[in-house]
Amino acid sequence: MSTNSHRRGFLKRLAQGAAFAATLATGSLGLAAPAAAEFPEKPVTLVVWSGAGGALDTYGRKLAELLEKEAGWTVKVDNRPGGSGAVGLSQIVTQPADGYQILVLTGTLTFGIAQGLIPFKLEDLRLLRAMQSEPSSLAVLASSPYQNVQQFVDHMKANPNGLKVGGHSSGGFHQYMLYQLMQQGGFESGWIPHDASGKVTLGLLGNHIDAAMMTPSTGLSQVKSGEIRLLGVTTAERSPFLPDAPTFKEQGFDLEGAIWRGIAVKAGTPDDAVAAIQSAIDKVTASAEWKTFQQEQFQDSPDWAEAEFTERVQKDLAEQTEFLKAAGFVQ
Repeated sequence: MSTNSHRRGFLKRLAQGAAFAATLATGSLGLAAPAAAEFPEKPVTLVVWSGAGGALDTYGRKLAELLEKEAGWTVKVDNRPGGSGAVGLSQIVTQPADGYQILVLTGTLTFGIAQGLIPFKLEDLRLLRAMQSEPSSLAVLASSPYQNVQQFVDHMKANPNGLKVGGHSSGGFHQYMLYQLMQQGGFESGWIPHDASGKVTLGLLGNHIDAAMMTPSTGLSQVKSGEIRLLGVTTAERSPFLPDAPTFKEQGFDLEGAIWRGIAVKAGTPDDAVAAIQSAIDKVTASAEWKTFQQEQFQDSPDWAEAEFTERVQKDLAEQTEFLKAAGFVQ
């Protein structure tokens, strides 16, 4: 056989090999191309930025339970209290932006950023879903002599800083509510911060504080049993969850607001991971167990997805920054 014949045979075999490789790549032999891995491929961590036992922790742990039950995930809860949420947020932003670390946080986010207590920006996060919303309340023990907001205000006017008042976090939503009440009532009060809302209840029960600004679910069992009395609630009208608790407004104080709870991931998390997380949350919120949990915990369900959630939080940050500057909390 001539040299040219050998060369032609070699080139033919080479071309046949290339064609076969192309056929494998396109899957036209009936062999499927490798499927893209679906999120999550490994356990997911919910980083709760408060301590164990409070309302945020209760929400985070129920969310973890239902993500496993409804979406088939494996989920770990990691409590990271401290720094008005900065410790938990730091845990998120120092990890890869892959969706495997999900922050469980509250509306005190914007207060913390506005005051410089949280050394991060909104742009460091993708705000994925707000799932709960709840008012603040002025709470005392049932044994307290104060039966309504006016009696509390009258005592504080006559005795500046005469009662120990506290709540969750420093410079957050609940202290903001107290500040507005101070302005309207014309009294002075200090603030004793707690790094977990569950500790606020313990502070009341142990007489370490005389009154608290707190979400009603913070002391849910004690509120239900009557051991803790709510003097006023920051809803526009009486809550169906708390029909016996009067609003501040019906007592002559223009105090209204609510705190959200939700989840976020690090900015830059891929859209496919975010879509998988949102789909899993949809399964959770559609479940009968979640709806029952919300009712038992006295929670409204805003269910704001990423775009609406982000827009609302940006608005909160702008308004709260303006308020904090006007009130002299920040320069």
